[in-house]
Amino acid sequence: MKFRAPCFRSGVVMATCLWANSVFGGGEPLPFRTGILPLLTKAGCNAGACHGAATGQGGFKLSLFGYDPEEDFERITRELGGRRIDRAAPSESLLLRKPSRQLDHEGGRRLPRDGGAYEKVERWIAEGAPFGSQELCVTAITVEPAVSFLQATNTTFNLHVTALLSNGSREDVTTLALYSSNNDAIADVGKQGEVHVSGRGVASVMVRYSGQVGAARVMVPFGDEAVRDDTFPKDNIIDEHIGATLKRLHLPTSPLSRDGEFLRRVHLDLTGRLPSLETARAFLGGPGSLAARLRVIDDLLASSEFVDLWTMRLTDLLLIGGKRASDDATRSYHGWVREQVALNTPYDKIVRALLTARGPLLTAPPANFFTLANDPRDLAEHASRIFLGTQIACARCHAHPADRWTQEDYYRFAAYFARVSHEGNSIKVSSRGEVDHPKTGAPMSPRPLGGSTITPDTEADRRIALAGWMTDSNNPLFARTIVNRIWKALLGRGLVEPVDDLRPTNPATHPALLEALAVDFSTHGHDLHRLIRSIVTSRTYQITSRTAGINRLDDRFFSHAYLKEMPAAVFLDAVAQVTGIPEVFDGCPEGTRAVQLIGVRTPSYALDVLGRCSRDGPCESGGRPGGGLAQALHLINGSTLNAKFAGGIVTRLLARASPDRERIEELYLRALTRLPAAEELAEWEPRLAAALNPSEAVEDLLWTLLNSREFAFNH
Repeated sequence: MKFRAPCFRSGVVMATCLWANSVFGGGEPLPFRTGILPLLTKAGCNAGACHGAATGQGGFKLSLFGYDPEEDFERITRELGGRRIDRAAPSESLLLRKPSRQLDHEGGRRLPRDGGAYEKVERWIAEGAPFGSQELCVTAITVEPAVSFLQATNTTFNLHVTALLSNGSREDVTTLALYSSNNDAIADVGKQGEVHVSGRGVASVMVRYSGQVGAARVMVPFGDEAVRDDTFPKDNIIDEHIGATLKRLHLPTSPLSRDGEFLRRVHLDLTGRLPSLETARAFLGGPGSLAARLRVIDDLLASSEFVDLWTMRLTDLLLIGGKRASDDATRSYHGWVREQVALNTPYDKIVRALLTARGPLLTAPPANFFTLANDPRDLAEHASRIFLGTQIACARCHAHPADRWTQEDYYRFAAYFARVSHEGNSIKVSSRGEVDHPKTGAPMSPRPLGGSTITPDTEADRRIALAGWMTDSNNPLFARTIVNRIWKALLGRGLVEPVDDLRPTNPATHPALLEALAVDFSTHGHDLHRLIRSIVTSRTYQITSRTAGINRLDDRFFSHAYLKEMPAAVFLDAVAQVTGIPEVFDGCPEGTRAVQLIGVRTPSYALDVLGRCSRDGPCESGGRPGGGLAQALHLINGSTLNAKFAGGIVTRLLARASPDRERIEELYLRALTRLPAAEELAEWEPRLAAALNPSEAVEDLLWTLLNSREFAFNH
């Protein structure tokens, strides 16, 4: 039997070690990191509600979920003169007496005396409480079965978790891992990995052990009857994957959208504008066909309005023109982004230009990216979230509780930005500057997230290596992130939600599809236009939002289209387009649309109450962040609608000697890209015919349309 130095500090301790060897059966001493710390984590001792809190509990602090084994070891064995363990009489140790409730313990009984965990901790103390090998750690975990497809509910099965250690060995850690389900209504998971399935749909079980994370998916068909649906074409990777998943989940597919639905949807998604009256009449009056839809898509992709909308989407993503930016620099930055969208510059080139930019903010527009923050840690968080869909902020203080990132990962990634400074109106890069680890104080050499190789410290700009790694086709996060963002913009929900939280424990609804689209995007030169076209030409994008039977329960598998609330700028532009009265913005040329605004400082009460993105932080919920009573009252009584009734389309309609039915039909086409239904005509024709004030009657109709849910949402 081998002992660490603490075992030989005194004859008493040596005797204790020899006694422990005879009582516990010999063998190698239990290492703290992989043998004891997981027991304390499983017991909840280092959870946020217990000693893992920021200030600990009862004068005893542990790192959250054991992210810092060395510090935990010191606190347990050395702090307060080592009073928490008694090597001479292990069972008398506070580390055992407190959690076993032999002494009063606010946390309750965590280590029952008759349990295996208590016995192991007692044995470890008797062996001298060694830390063990500094190098020995858990490098990965596997969860089996990774995917469980069940045919019925009220089923129970067990997960099995295996840890891979740095010495190449494997351990069954099923009973020591921590489990949580993202949907208890479908699959609930017990402390030992037993999964009870009680609902239909798909749930994910997150598994955490010794700083490593994994996930298992549980799938149960929505219905008992198989669905026979061959409407999805087989030569489109999107429809192949979506169709196969829907068939497996027994989810019927909604039919293809009507021509008016499609026309309105694709115009709003690609250009942020409603179809014009003439476009709507021509398209609805012609023979509907897939070829006609393709022509519409290609025309919109080639339009200046497409450039306007997708420039706004990118400037929202990049947080252009927030509180820290000057008006002139924002204008320069916005112009550069618009140029990249117009030229369809490959996305990887755009990102490389942003990450490596330096120089005056006015003449080197991409350098404005570094005005988001002055602290390299903040810049690292922005870069990882925006370009990699990865949230690393938790690892600034402790290991990420739901991902694999450690403090070392965090500070090594932040080191790429350590030599960047914002001086005056310029971004500069020096040859010196470091990020220090908060615990050790040691300067951290840069290393990519998830990478194993540290970037050599040379005179060259560190960011060049970062940009090369980040945009490399072998980087799985880069392409997936932008594909997922664009998918959400067009279909209303990401394949991964939230879109900036791509991690193993938050799997995609269609993992194989996300991977296929990411590979296709990288293979074809990171072409954003091609990606957008691939999505909107799919049947998945073009099916109706009207549900078909049981698929009304589906909120993530795309068996029907999802309603998408118009962004604030798009909604305001749509109101102006329908009423014929443009919105006026101070300091902007006449006719400027809301989606064309350079930054977010342009005064607009309407945009504020509608909930425009402030660009002080991410605005990717998919809807308008304003909402609430103020927005509802404003749309009912405010100037955004009411000031646009006089002198616009209402006046022009009444100036024409046309039947009331034609007026009603035109307003429906303008606002909803469809003709009114028979019951709607039956409601409004008598109202207009009997109106003592025709103008008020037409205004009432227009007000009703603009306040309808059908108008406010892209469906």
